[in-house]
Amino acid sequence: MLDPRLYAFDIDGTLLTTDYKILPSTIEAMTLLAKGKLRAPIMLASARSPRAIDPIARELNLAPLYVSLNGAFIVQDRRVLYEKPMGKEAAQAVVAIGQEAGLSVNVYSGWNWFIDASNPWSTHEANMVSWQPEIRDLRRVDTAHKVLFMGDQDAILKAQRRLNRDVRSVAAHLSIPHYLEIVDAGASKAKGLEIVGELLQIDFRHMVAFGDGENDLAMLKRAGFSVAMGNAHPSLKEQADLVTSSNDQDGVFQAVLKIMELGGASR
Repeated sequence: MLDPRLYAFDIDGTLLTTDYKILPSTIEAMTLLAKGKLRAPIMLASARSPRAIDPIARELNLAPLYVSLNGAFIVQDRRVLYEKPMGKEAAQAVVAIGQEAGLSVNVYSGWNWFIDASNPWSTHEANMVSWQPEIRDLRRVDTAHKVLFMGDQDAILKAQRRLNRDVRSVAAHLSIPHYLEIVDAGASKAKGLEIVGELLQIDFRHMVAFGDGENDLAMLKRAGFSVAMGNAHPSLKEQADLVTSSNDQDGVFQAVLKIMELGGASR
C-alpha cells in the first residue's frame, strides 16, 4: 500500500492541457489529494519561474511552495529557500550557442526574464504566462538560474548535443520538443525534492511525483512512486510506476484514482 506524504506535480504537459488550461477533473483530483484519506501536501515542480507558477497555484488553491526553474530556484512565500545559478562563464557560453543557432534565447534570473530581442517564440511564451520579458543585452546579465532555448526542433536537438559536448557544467533537457531547458548541472527537480523533503522531514519513499518531460525524469526516478503522463517522453514511461492518460484526457485524475486504490482508500 502507498503511504504518500508529499505529491509533486510538473505543470506544463501534466497539470495543464496542451492549450494551457486546467481541466475540472484535475481540480477534483487536487481536492482528493488535499482532503481525502491519502491527503498530503501538494507541491509544484516546474521549469517555470515563480512569477509564472503563482497563478497556477492560486487557481488550484495550493500553498506557495515551489520548485521553480527546474530546481535552480526554490521559493516559499517569496522567500528563497535554495538557489543554484550557473557559473557566469558557463551561462555566457550557453547564451552564445543559442544565439549562434538562431534560437530564441531566454535568460531567467530569479524572478526576472530577459531576452535580447522580441521574437514570435518569446511573444507566444509571454501570452501563455501573462508576463512580458525585459529586453536586455544578455551578455550583461550577471546571474542566470535558467536559460531557455525555443525554436525549431532540429535546431534545438543540435544545440542540446553541442551543450552536452562543450559546456559540461550545465544540464540541458527538453520540457517539450521545441523547448530546451538549461540549468547548472547541480540543479534539478530531484534536488528540489531533496531540499523540500529536508524542510518538511519527508523521506523520498513517501513522495509521489507526476511529470511528462525529460526534465522530470530525475524527479520521477527519485520519488517513491512515479506517474508518467500518457503524453510523456518515452524515457519517463520506461521508468514510471504508473503510466496514465494524457494531460488532455483526464490523466491526472485517473492517476489519482489509481493511487487511492493502491493506498487502500476510495473516493
